[in-house]
Amino acid sequence: MNYRILGAILLGCIASMTYAEKDSSVKVDIDPLSCRWTFGNHEPISMYRRGGKRLTGGIEGSALWLQEWHNWFDSEACPELMQDLGLNMLHSRFYKGMGWEFESRDFPNVKRFVDNCHKHDIRVLAYIQFSTLYYETMLEEIPDLESWAAVDENGKKYTYHGNAYYRWLPCANTPEFEAYLKKVIRIALTEGGFDGIMFDNAAAAECHCPRCTALFREWLAKEPDPEERFGIPTVKHVTPPVRRTKYGERQDPISQEWLNFRSERHTALYRRLYLYAKSCKPTAIVAANICNIRRSDMAGGNALNVPDLKECFDIFLSQSGNAPGVSNGCIINRVREMKLATALNTPILALCDEDAGISDAAESKYLLPLMEDAVFGGIPTDRTVMKADRQMVSPKLVAFRRPLLQRFNKTLTENYKSFAAPTYAPLQLLYSRESMMFSEKAYRAVLSAEEILLRNHLSYGLLPTSAEKPLEIPSECKVLLVCDQRCLSESEIDALIKYAKKGGRLIVTGASGEYNSLYYQRKENPLTKALAGCDTTVCRVKVDTAPIKSTGWTIKVAAPTDGGKQLLKDISKLWQPAFDIQVPETTLAELKQSGNTTFIHLVNYADEPVKKGSRIIFSKKPGPSTKCTFAAPMEESPATPLTIKPSKANGGVIELPAFKGYALISIKALNE
Repeated sequence: MNYRILGAILLGCIASMTYAEKDSSVKVDIDPLSCRWTFGNHEPISMYRRGGKRLTGGIEGSALWLQEWHNWFDSEACPELMQDLGLNMLHSRFYKGMGWEFESRDFPNVKRFVDNCHKHDIRVLAYIQFSTLYYETMLEEIPDLESWAAVDENGKKYTYHGNAYYRWLPCANTPEFEAYLKKVIRIALTEGGFDGIMFDNAAAAECHCPRCTALFREWLAKEPDPEERFGIPTVKHVTPPVRRTKYGERQDPISQEWLNFRSERHTALYRRLYLYAKSCKPTAIVAANICNIRRSDMAGGNALNVPDLKECFDIFLSQSGNAPGVSNGCIINRVREMKLATALNTPILALCDEDAGISDAAESKYLLPLMEDAVFGGIPTDRTVMKADRQMVSPKLVAFRRPLLQRFNKTLTENYKSFAAPTYAPLQLLYSRESMMFSEKAYRAVLSAEEILLRNHLSYGLLPTSAEKPLEIPSECKVLLVCDQRCLSESEIDALIKYAKKGGRLIVTGASGEYNSLYYQRKENPLTKALAGCDTTVCRVKVDTAPIKSTGWTIKVAAPTDGGKQLLKDISKLWQPAFDIQVPETTLAELKQSGNTTFIHLVNYADEPVKKGSRIIFSKKPGPSTKCTFAAPMEESPATPLTIKPSKANGGVIELPAFKGYALISIKALNE
């Protein structure tokens, strides 16, 4: 068979589907609180055998019981157990990147698993590996597979994680690769019975092949005045830059355009795949594992600009090492990931590589991620209860977790209104696309400001913005923080100035406004100049900082340099919150409001319980009808009334009882 001709035919079919795809682009409405995601068997036996060593799920690739486990997983006994545990969603093995002709031999077994899941009301997404070409098997099917592979500046092929020599990384700009993925998507959704698809390892390699070089030059050629922009009269001889160092300050114009080129091409690809999936099955859920969505240098390292991807997926999978807890003075959490997903109105499965196991400390360690999901907007996930075991699954682990899952499900059911209520985020942090892409200083300034707000229990939200779209500041925003957001366009600055002139409150720090969206330094800062003398703004050169120990797989931020005192002082100058939540800084708070009721969710990240003595101070005297309750539902402690004690220094105080991991305070008819 001539595979070049086949590729051309497929591409022609894709082009003919454009209209249908556009008509099928409605995002699936997903309620994270109703989902209970789990992991299971999403890798084929051939993947384990080829690797040989300890691989996904901690399974030895040479284990003699792998086939037995796969057979059990495909049987009805597996989804019966999932349903018994209250688990209702997962992704299943389907396409690992070994070539469909080879992997299709397992397709009847996969379809049997999907059918069995549907019998037990479990939704299944088809696992589709994006970043791998297993050439040892794929070459049998596609003889010219080498032309699909991504290469470095020396023409050497990239391999998975740099050491899996038998797994090439694909060039995301290969038309045949896109056509092949669409073929796989079509089979999954029209023949496999899947409820959707999940792309794993959705990053794109930094390819320097002739095709990418030519496309990049075409991209640069769109610049009307290359000498003004790049300092050279022609771009015909430009070669893609090589990332010698990670992140930093990206002011080289060719490097900037390389970032834009790669991320925008990748976004466009995923948008086409999304639309194609919807044309195959309008109700399909499209998800992708794009790794830690708040890690540094996402555009440079992965060709992913997360805010641009909100129209490409129904669910973000954000895999990271952010297993919640306290480590060396850092409050490790996934709140930042969930805040960004919330701002983009996209549900998030925030995965952390953590298995609490079975021990004296396992209960609180296991429940913490679940409560973090429920409170801050993630999809609650048990990643390991269904993991492979020589007894198919571990009976001890299942027995240990069943009552915990039952208690968690009961908590969400009985308190659904408090979890589902909209987040109250009076403080907003500007999250500039160009600043995040070009400036590590801007990125770190946002992380530091977030750390101050988190440790001081001030509920906040992120406000993504970009040079090409109008900046719209939500009406519920009480104070907008612009923290060293260096790369702002004229339109963004105009919007900020208009907001302040109409009485909006702004805190502007660092070099915000000093540069345009291309990181060109302005002669004078139009933002701070226009805001001079405005009594609803604070402008200062000093940037709030916190020691940032890690910004990659795991984000680790220690206590703010000055305890956050300056930022807290600036906020209090402009706005007074309704109440001051005085709990340990290792207990994070999220506020939600529904009608005349405010819900305060407290999640304890420390190993020790929160002792009696914590309190909430009202800034104004609440009305006589105000009622407060306290509950620790995961400890099966029902809601009990709290007395508001009068105080001359403030509007009143409520004292909180001790609790272990999670507490819910309800304040009804609060007068602001």
